[in-house]
Amino acid sequence: MRRPQLTLEMVLEAAARVLEAEGYEGLTMRAVAAELRVQAPALYWYVDSKEALEVALYEHLMADLAFDVRGDDWREDIRRMAQQMRAHLLSRRDFGRLRPSGFFVGTSSMAQTEIVLGVLLGAGLKPRDAFYALTTGFNYVLTWSIGEADVAKRRGPAISEADKALLASGAYPHFMSLMEAFTEPGDVDEQFLFGLNCLIAGFERLIP
Repeated sequence: MRRPQLTLEMVLEAAARVLEAEGYEGLTMRAVAAELRVQAPALYWYVDSKEALEVALYEHLMADLAFDVRGDDWREDIRRMAQQMRAHLLSRRDFGRLRPSGFFVGTSSMAQTEIVLGVLLGAGLKPRDAFYALTTGFNYVLTWSIGEADVAKRRGPAISEADKALLASGAYPHFMSLMEAFTEPGDVDEQFLFGLNCLIAGFERLIP
């Protein structure tokens, strides 16, 4: 079989276009091949599998994320990096769902990981605590971003008529006492920062 006149960069750019147009469920080898006007088997010169394509695309899209570390206050650096990562993940459709499971090594991701670990270790965390803080914080931002993107795609009222009837039954008095907070939860940035601040406060307690 003759190797097609493509590059890995061309394959990943095509995959990024498919992801934006069709979402994660539509990101298939066949769809990417169609975007490039080649047959699906041609892609296997550049990626071994659909999973390998997702890992490579995630790494490709993460390359644009540059953390702003100023060094004045490690807590502010963590807040700033988390907010930058959240914004980056939300900048493309279903970006967060590409995240590979388990540990993997990629130039962009490892460079970003090195920066975050440098901030945490510089703050005084022990190596194991710094690693746990890294994974906990990353998973918080990633999970939040996926959920935020999903909520943004929904249509219709936040609470259905059936849900309203159930709540009005009087079976959940504690929840009803906070109903205003649930029906008008405030700014989504405020909610994200609340959870992030809780994590940072927990990290700070680990510093000897």
